[in-house]
Amino acid sequence: MIVYNLACDQNHPFEGWFSSPIDFENQRDRGLVECPICGSKTVERKLHAPRINVGAAPSNREQAVESATQADGDIDTAKLAQAVAGFVKGVRENTEYVGEKFAEEARAMHYGEKPHKGIRGRADKETARELREEGIEFQSLPFPVDFPNSH
Repeated sequence: MIVYNLACDQNHPFEGWFSSPIDFENQRDRGLVECPICGSKTVERKLHAPRINVGAAPSNREQAVESATQADGDIDTAKLAQAVAGFVKGVRENTEYVGEKFAEEARAMHYGEKPHKGIRGRADKETARELREEGIEFQSLPFPVDFPNSH
């Protein structure tokens, strides 16, 4: 897998994982690569230092992606689906669903009005931009998180 540092035409930085440089170009040209912050599909690679394995054990995310990639570079969709399901399960088990109150809850934690905890919910692009401008860190996810807590 190749990890690229990417940025949209609004200069929002984000990371993308691809099986090859051609895979990145093909996905970008088909409009499948978009900025998780603003949704722009005008995306370019940025300069970055290559990742070098210096003997440290790979992270769970790296292992999941590598195990889903076959020797010929094609993705094993069953393994990829299993990796995504594991990620969703982890998000679900370690966060509280706050729905449309996401921005309100994130601000309350950021400004010390509530204790910090993992939350998930919904925010439109404008609200997400405002949160980032206030210095509130969060991550947009590439899949729906609209599932209530039920373990």
